[in-house]
Formats: sequence, structure tokens, C-alpha cells
Amino acid sequence: MTVVTCLDARRTLGAEPQSRDAGVAEHLRGCAACTAFARDMLSLDGRLERAFRVDVPEGLEARIVLDGSLKNHPRRFRPWMAAAASAAMAVLLAGLAYQHQHPQGAALADAVVKHIENPEEVQAIAPDRALIRDASYIQGVLQGAGAGMQGGMDDVTYAQVCLFHGERVAHLVVRGQNGPVTIMLLRHTHVDKTVPVDEDGFHGVIIPAGKGSIAIVTNNATPVQPMETELTSKVEWTL
Repeated sequence: MTVVTCLDARRTLGAEPQSRDAGVAEHLRGCAACTAFARDMLSLDGRLERAFRVDVPEGLEARIVLDGSLKNHPRRFRPWMAAAASAAMAVLLAGLAYQHQHPQGAALADAVVKHIENPEEVQAIAPDRALIRDASYIQGVLQGAGAGMQGGMDDVTYAQVCLFHGERVAHLVVRGQNGPVTIMLLRHTHVDKTVPVDEDGFHGVIIPAGKGSIAIVTNNATPVQPMETELTSKVEWTL
């Protein structure tokens, strides 16, 4: 069986949320992040289906009979149903977009921790990882996620562009005082105030940063608060 990556799975599920592809199913069994993505796609699919279920007004059938056959009088047809469905879908998509960019604090914190714990990502917080000496590589990761860092960043042991809630983010790990600290630059996710992270042995914060936010999370005794001011002043969004 061909190995299915996160990108493969999300492309398939984005096009067909109810896909029964065996490779995708096998990938979901070991990928918590993509399993959550699959749930989101199924939920969206269900909401869109309900949005198109427009109730027929009472007496519509009688009015149609009185007006004559729609087939014989096409100009008398007024596509109110299509307009109503389009309006409902527009409202639904606007609401989903807002929820995507303004998630509830607990849900966002949970998603960040699950991303760090993802089997494909958890090796990033191994305490013995070597430092990345190539500053241009780190810069390329930041650019790929629509972010920049004034003055750069030291002690980076991991840098990758990842998918988070269907959007590209910069996933970094740096050496902290007592162990690795994960930093995620979430350009598409805005929080109105600092969101605490405290679950599964991880602690930290998700802080507002302009139109996006920054997650600073660790599973050791390294304090994350000193990094907040530094990162807020350094990080900028380029897209």
C-alpha cells in the first residue's frame, strides 16, 4: 500500500470528506491532527447539506398550479429557493471562517498540544537534537509560512512548515533553560487575549500577535513568559 502523507490525506478529505480510501483510513489511525481535520470536514459537509435544505413555503404547490406549468412559462419562475440557499451558505461560510480565525481558547490550546504530540512531529522535541546552523534554512521556513523574524533566532533545533487547521504555519523548537520549547507562528489564527496551555504535561501560552498569534509551549520546567515579549517584538507577518 502506498504511504499516505498528511498532505495526501487532507487533499482527499477536503475534496471528499466521506472518502473510504484505505490508505487515508490507515493514515488517520495514527495521525491525531488529520483525524481532527477529517472531523472538521465531515462537520462542514453536513452543515452545507443542511444549508441547502430550504423549507417549501405553505401553498407553494397551489400557486404553481395557478400560475401554470413552469415548463410552459419559464419566465414566471423566480429562483427564490436558489437565492435563499445561496444566502444561507454565505452566512454559514462566513461563520465558519470566523470560527477558524477566532477559535475558542481551550479548543486552540488542545489543537496545539495535539499537533506537538502528533507522531510525525513529536520527535521535534527530542532533548538531544542538534542545533540548526543554517540561518538561511530557518529563514526559508519562516517565509514559507508567511512570517519573518527581525534579528533571527538562536538555539533552533527544529524548523518546519506544517499544516495547522488547514493553513501553513512555522513550527520551531528552541533550546530552553531546562529543555526544548516549541514555538508555532500561527499567521491565520487570531486570539483576542493570551490563552493558557496546560494539558498532557505541556504548559505555555498562545499570545496575540497582530492579525495572527504565537504559541509558546514546553513539557519541561523552562519558563515561557520571558519569550513572550521577545517574540512579539521580533515576529512579523509577510503575507
